[in-house]
Amino acid sequence: MAYDLNGLFNRIHRSLRSTPYLSLHELSIRICVERHTIEKAVKKATGKTFREVRNDMLLEQAKGLLDNNPNQSIKEVAFKLGYRSQRSFSRFIKSSVGCSPKELRGSRSQL
Repeated sequence: MAYDLNGLFNRIHRSLRSTPYLSLHELSIRICVERHTIEKAVKKATGKTFREVRNDMLLEQAKGLLDNNPNQSIKEVAFKLGYRSQRSFSRFIKSSVGCSPKELRGSRSQL
C-alpha cells in the first residue's frame, strides 16, 4: 500500500505528542502501519531516525514538565513520561543535555 508520507508523519507526530514514550512497535500497532513505513515517513520528514525524533519529543516534554512543575519530584516527571525508574530518566537527560534533571530544572529556572 502506498502512503502519503507527509500525512503519515503528521499522524506519527500527533501520537508521539500525546504519548512520547511509545516504542516503534507500539506505535506501529496503534496506527496500523508497518514499522518500516513509519521509519521511512519520519526519515523523509525530518532527516532523523524514529528514535531521534521520539527522544527529541521526550526531551522537550521533560523540559516543559521540569519548568512548569517546580514542586513535582523528578520521579513523578519520569513516570509521567513513561519511564519505569527515575534512574533511567536521569540517564536519558544526562546523555541528552549533559546534566542531571535537577541541574536542568535549576539552570532553566534561572533564565
